Amino acid sequence: MAPPLIMLIPYFGRWPEWIELFVESCKWNPEVRWRFYTDCGEPQNKAGNVDYVHLGFDDYKALARARLGIACEWPDPYKLCDLKPCLGHIHEADIDGYRFFGFGDIDVIYGNIRTIYTDELLSRCYVVSTHGERVSGHFAVVRNSEAVRRAYEQIPNYRDLLAQPHHVGMDEAYFTNLFLQPAQSQGLAPEDPLRQGLLFVERYSTILSPRGWHDGTMSYPQRWFWRCGRLTNDRDGAREFLYLHFMRWHSARWINNPPAPGEAAWIGRDRIVHVDWRRAAVEGFCISPEGFTAAEISTS
Repeated sequence: MAPPLIMLIPYFGRWPEWIELFVESCKWNPEVRWRFYTDCGEPQNKAGNVDYVHLGFDDYKALARARLGIACEWPDPYKLCDLKPCLGHIHEADIDGYRFFGFGDIDVIYGNIRTIYTDELLSRCYVVSTHGERVSGHFAVVRNSEAVRRAYEQIPNYRDLLAQPHHVGMDEAYFTNLFLQPAQSQGLAPEDPLRQGLLFVERYSTILSPRGWHDGTMSYPQRWFWRCGRLTNDRDGAREFLYLHFMRWHSARWINNPPAPGEAAWIGRDRIVHVDWRRAAVEGFCISPEGFTAAEISTS
């Protein structure tokens, strides 16, 4: 029997330095499957619930063009973020038998997903986001139904948006508007079942986000600890988190103004990963502005 959830991730170019640790965090979520469409080869770390469809970026664009009937001569794989709302349609055959599918990024480390996203919770939902005000492009889960797979077709001018060569935010802003905007603003009608089955809950997953921490402050944990599928930090004791999204440590693309302390801390470093993934798989690791390091896991 297929697990309840499959995550679909097109990724082209070169794996990030932390890919082995990303895969390790997937491995500890056996009731979730990840499927990559990629030209990066396979990481050394093998996981039974992570598989790879090997194809080039041009081949993937041809697949999207055939499935969606759009022009897609995109120069940069980052444009694939705009395809996230369309992935269920593009890969309809691949998700057959799964109750839910999702899309996301790989600048994350997962905790125990199914502890929070239980069968009971998912049974009530069509769209599950880890932000309260928008679809979370770095990790979102949706029901595998025809209505959801093709909901993107209700985004005004979606063909033109997808045909544009650069990222326009279809994965978050435009997709969110379908569910959270009034019907007169080109959102779905209030009585539409898709609007009745929404779970938009802030999970406090993105470090240094301008939305603040769960205690109402702008003071964020600086050290996160992963061990045997559990994700904790140096601020919240034994509280476990769904995942850590460390975009603001490794990239300056969405930097705050003025920058928060620690933003883009990894840029310019010769190395980000300072622990062998085999050791980390057994002993755990720490994620911080210093990168990925071996660390004693917080148990307080």
